[in-house]
Parts: sequence; structure tokens; C-alpha cells
Amino acid sequence: MLTNIIKSSSSIARTTTRAFSSSSRVLDVSKVILVGRLGADPILRNTSSGKPYYTYTVATNVGAPVEGEGGKLQPPPTSWHTVFSFNEFQHPALQKLGKGSTVYVEAELEMRPYETSSTSAERYMYDRAFLKHQKLSVINRVKPESEQDGSDE
Repeated sequence: MLTNIIKSSSSIARTTTRAFSSSSRVLDVSKVILVGRLGADPILRNTSSGKPYYTYTVATNVGAPVEGEGGKLQPPPTSWHTVFSFNEFQHPALQKLGKGSTVYVEAELEMRPYETSSTSAERYMYDRAFLKHQKLSVINRVKPESEQDGSDE
């Protein structure tokens, strides 16, 4: 019986270490969660092959306000995140959002090379983040500029 337990635990150990090996990517996750406000109305664009996608920016503040000159509280710095949505099922929801809407976004993070100069030998020296939209929840909706002509929904 002890040998069965040892065999069974060694097979579990092999499976566990296998999950962290470079040959299996099944468990790899690179996800970002943003809770913030839209910096502008989402923009509809098309890929070079003609597939529609939306791009939108989310503004976030991290940290507590800090005391500035004269004892006044200064807001923490704002970070801007550009998100790309290729999921056509989310496009109707994005169409209804406007600048200032508060959203919860889950996005897949992909680091891409950033071309600094076409003549430089080290032109792919820096990385830039590419956020691919996965999930969106609206916390507080602001109408897009196209709906703010005085008409109600």
C-alpha cells in the first residue's frame, strides 16, 4: 500500500512540475484588471483585412492623494491604458459608452517590441503593452457624444 501511495504522489509531482515547464503553456496567464473612467468615446476602426474593432482608453489613479504645497491634497497621477476590442459581441455595449463612463475591464496583456528608430541597431529596445479586451462591465454609464443631442434612449 505504501508503494501505491509513493507511486501516486510521484505521478502528481511530475504533473505539477510539468505545469511549470516551458513546453506547456496551458496554465500561463497574463491578465490586467482595470477599474477606471473612459478618457474618450470608444472609436470603431478596421484591421487591414477589414475586420472591425474598437479601441478605447481607460484612465486610472493609483494611491491616495498626497499633500502638496500649501497643505492642499493633490490627486495621485493618472495612468492611461489603451484597450483593443476585437470581440464583436461586445461592440454594441461599447457603442453605448461615452467619455467619463466608469468601467471594469479585464484584458489580456501582451508585451510587444517597440520600434524606437529605423536607423538604430537596437531598434527593438523597448516593450509596449498591448491590452486585448476580454470582459467589460459598466459601473456608471455616460452617454456617448453621438447620443447627447437631447434625445432619450
